[in-house]
Amino acid sequence: MTDNQKKFKEQYIADVLDGSGEMGDELLELFDAVLAEFNDDPEEMSAFIQSIIDEHTPPEPDELEKLKQENEELRQRQEMSEEALLQLSDMILSK
Repeated sequence: MTDNQKKFKEQYIADVLDGSGEMGDELLELFDAVLAEFNDDPEEMSAFIQSIIDEHTPPEPDELEKLKQENEELRQRQEMSEEALLQLSDMILSK
């Protein structure tokens, strides 16, 4: 990664992803410099920006992780239900 690309990445994260969401003059100048490094290929520039976004954005849990989370939540609910049922039965039996 070139110096311009590193600077662009840092500035893009600060201004666009974590900041106002807009590219300021300095970032636009870096954009042009990096685009020139990619031989003015918009697809390469787009892929570069997408890689910054992907790297900065936490990944979505995959289907297996979602199922594991759901399973754990259901297990916790079941335990709470069992505990409530035991407390109710203790209350009824103690009368």
